[in-house]
Amino acid sequence: MLGLPFLVLLFMLATSVAAAVTAVGWRRRRTAPAVGALALLSAAIVVWSAADALAFLVQDAVVGHLLRVTKFIGVCAIPAGFFCLSLAVVDRMWRLSRRTALLLAVEPVLVLVASVTDPWHHLFFLPPDPADPMTLTRPDFGPLFWVHTAYSYLLLSVGVTRLIRAWVRGPRAQRKLYGAILLGAILPAVANIIALWWGDYATDLTPVGFCVTAVVTYWALVHHSLPELIPVARGHVFDMIGDTVATIDASGRVLDLNSAGERLLRRMAYGLPDRIVGLSFEKEFGGLPSADGGETDLALADRDGRRIELNVRSSPLLDSRGGRVGWVMVMRDVTALNRQRRELEQANARLHEQRHELEQANARLHEQLRTIETLRADLAEQAVRDALTGLHNRRHLMEALRREAARAVADRSPLSLALLDVDHFKQVNDGYGHGAGDEVLVRLSGLLTGQARPQDVVARYGGEEFVVVLPGVPGDRARDMVEALRARVAGEPVHVGGHTLHVTFSAGVACLSGGQDPEDLLHAADEALYAAKRGGRDRVELAAAPDGRETAASGHRDSGSSSAAA
Repeated sequence: MLGLPFLVLLFMLATSVAAAVTAVGWRRRRTAPAVGALALLSAAIVVWSAADALAFLVQDAVVGHLLRVTKFIGVCAIPAGFFCLSLAVVDRMWRLSRRTALLLAVEPVLVLVASVTDPWHHLFFLPPDPADPMTLTRPDFGPLFWVHTAYSYLLLSVGVTRLIRAWVRGPRAQRKLYGAILLGAILPAVANIIALWWGDYATDLTPVGFCVTAVVTYWALVHHSLPELIPVARGHVFDMIGDTVATIDASGRVLDLNSAGERLLRRMAYGLPDRIVGLSFEKEFGGLPSADGGETDLALADRDGRRIELNVRSSPLLDSRGGRVGWVMVMRDVTALNRQRRELEQANARLHEQRHELEQANARLHEQLRTIETLRADLAEQAVRDALTGLHNRRHLMEALRREAARAVADRSPLSLALLDVDHFKQVNDGYGHGAGDEVLVRLSGLLTGQARPQDVVARYGGEEFVVVLPGVPGDRARDMVEALRARVAGEPVHVGGHTLHVTFSAGVACLSGGQDPEDLLHAADEALYAAKRGGRDRVELAAAPDGRETAASGHRDSGSSSAAA
């Protein structure tokens, strides 16, 4: 057993360090949910360490009982804090909901009740041994303690599992953060297991280990990934725009309005409610934009009768079917600018100079609007693209597939779909690393794009699966096209990091039949893909027609051939 003065000093040091992390984390809690969760975890460490330090200095049973009750408030909060920390680190958009907070509070409340009432039932701690004064403040464990311990380790295991999964599958830039937190969690786990295994509860250094975890986690958040964990403050950026930016629905009701727009409305009318969203735009501004949008100038009067001149640029908002559902409007208060222009028109000597300034101001306005439109188009395109391969993602695929299926039914033309899956892809990742796996996916996506026709849709379906939609192509021809691609991929090895990988894929091809919807077509291709997998992989299978008149055709490659590395 370690010396008593050393233990007291160690626990007080842990208390001080954890308190410092708590204070810093609490001040910065609004920067990211992970920092707030770390502040909660550090506060729990403060309670646990301080109670343990004081327990070494007292020999009174009543005081010892009060210290145990106080200590277990922190003990119970640590697993909950670590669990919340793992959720916030893995998912930057995570927020602690009221339901989750209530569920996490159930076990601490039960433990608090059990520890407070322990002198009457001794189910949480065993009765103290009169012959051993140490047991007055640090008694042995009872059955309810072990139930609490099992729950705590379960909660900690869930958090560790999420971090390990994120470390394996998550973004490469975040792996240092996940790894640092996992390494920091090893020390308290080892300390607690040693204390429980040897029964040396008097020298349980678990809070000291958790203090190290808190320090390592805070360092990792600050030095590695805090910017990636801070959500983009869209609302703040929206409100920072000096011009009025508003969206209104087709009936003329305000859907969204930035701070500049709210200030403008309150200049124009008295008695507006606290919540302006939902008010009639037509009533306040005297009309709605034209159906096609455009640019216009408005002259209005504020609530005190002063003239307000606005430059208005509007664009219609369309739904997926092209129907107008509202407008987005950018309004700039040009009252002062116009007044200056009129004054400068009276001063002929400065007319040319002031006209140039006005043209520059208008050019900046149009440039801002063009920038907004460009950013909107870029964001819309990024939303339907896969970040790794550059192919369309699953969301775009389903929209395009529904569109092509409707066109095929209307035109009575064939529509085929191929679902491709890289063979033994897990072996590539396990044997050569995820970088090699990514290179394989990028290489395959390039071949798919190079072989595709302009009207074809090529998308990454998920993981190592790809989908090719072939409008106007019947099933037999689609199978031949995919078979040719399969042969090319099998014959062109991928060179990664000094290794040569022979990559193959299996594919299922299905052709749209009467009565099928896009989901049925995907399902049929998926069934054919599994048939290809069962048939030995590195082959293409054609799905049977739903009425059973056709049977799945075998792939064009002998099942005896195999892939060397994938």
